[in-house]
Amino acid sequence: MINKYILQIHGLPYFNNSSELADLIHIDYSRMQLYIEKGFRFYKKCYIPKKDGSFREIYQPCKELKAIQAWILRNILDLLIPSNQASAYIKGRTIQYHLRPHNNFRYFYCIDIDNFFPSIKSDRVKKLFENIGYSSEAAYLLTVLTTCNGFLPQGGVTSPSLSNFICLSLDKRLYGLTSRRNITFTRYADDMVFSSNNRNELNKTSTTIKKIVNDEKFKLNDVKTRFIGPKKQCKITGLVKDTSNPEFRIGRKKKRIMRSIIFNAYVNGVFLDSKYKSIHSITGWLSYLKSVDYKSYQQLLQYIDRLKKI
Repeated sequence: MINKYILQIHGLPYFNNSSELADLIHIDYSRMQLYIEKGFRFYKKCYIPKKDGSFREIYQPCKELKAIQAWILRNILDLLIPSNQASAYIKGRTIQYHLRPHNNFRYFYCIDIDNFFPSIKSDRVKKLFENIGYSSEAAYLLTVLTTCNGFLPQGGVTSPSLSNFICLSLDKRLYGLTSRRNITFTRYADDMVFSSNNRNELNKTSTTIKKIVNDEKFKLNDVKTRFIGPKKQCKITGLVKDTSNPEFRIGRKKKRIMRSIIFNAYVNGVFLDSKYKSIHSITGWLSYLKSVDYKSYQQLLQYIDRLKKI
């Protein structure tokens, strides 16, 4: 009864077993049991190349399992509140939500969690659902429906949101540490940024930051760990900050490249870049630009208007 009361306070659905969960989701009970007992069979594994030449494993759930996960996301996870330091996979929070707090700082410490989604195991997901208020049995059912082969699958509908809530303790501890030392901290999925105008303080705190990350059962990708000072261009999540600009923007190089692509597309009708093979793909990139660098977006729109008159 206590669990039911807690769930009702937060407006979360209550169920005792797989039969009741199947009724809530409006799915046949036998189908639900199949996903619970042998859910790993309903994922398609594919590989996406990374910039370093390696490959990222993606697990795509089948259409019906995807619908079940979408129900869990919409009716449970979307009703919970993530930490203020998290910015990825959250409605209303963009890359600029992640980077804007770091504007006007000169020193940066950037770290990346290695193998982020697969490193989150089923026992942590089950514990999360139990902490929300679900019984051990209900938490188990939600866990097997949102994990694959014992871990959080990259490609699962619920995986991004679950990763944010799994990191609640990590975010809280890192914020508690850094806020006392005048260091700004934000996290975009597995990418974490710490900034300060005090180089020594940031450098000294980095050791404790690593210990907290390891204590929270995550491993850092040492290759992507870096300190950046004012004499070096700072590039984070695709945006750039240099000594001449206090804000994170797309950068001069990317803007020059896109001006060239836009010119060839609108004037010559030629698409020279494999990433932008149509006007539609260019428009899609401009939509992204609008959310992260509005000033450059306006400048490129004016440039396109001039080209259209040629």
